[in-house]
Amino acid sequence: MLKDFAEYIFSRVTQTAEEITPDELDWKLVEEANSIHWILTHLTKIAYLLIPQVITETYNTAGWDDHYEEEPHSLAELRSDLKAAHKNVLSLLGGLSEDDLNREIMIWGKMRPLKEPVFALLGELMHHNGQIAMLRGIKKRSL
Repeated sequence: MLKDFAEYIFSRVTQTAEEITPDELDWKLVEEANSIHWILTHLTKIAYLLIPQVITETYNTAGWDDHYEEEPHSLAELRSDLKAAHKNVLSLLGGLSEDDLNREIMIWGKMRPLKEPVFALLGELMHHNGQIAMLRGIKKRSL
């Protein structure tokens, strides 16, 4: 069931990334807000780095130590990374048993079952996908 849910989420975020146009990428609702590009980069970081790091327990328990969001990524690179993440995460999830998902890991300051951060991070993908959809809709209607 978890793999099916992840497949659904990745199909949605991949579709959204494919539909974004270059003129939408740097658009912001207000100057202080994050752009669609920033949100897509953050979403891609979660999918491409954070979920696999949690599943394989290769994350830094003191905090995320990558610099993905600090490096500029083109729309094509983000789309490519999302496709790679889709394949990788589904493969990793397919290799997990119920016991694996219930195994306690140290994350976010305490011991938690592995499935808890996996659920939370998959939920973050949908959350940010919704933000992008909302911003795109506002931009289209405000022209």
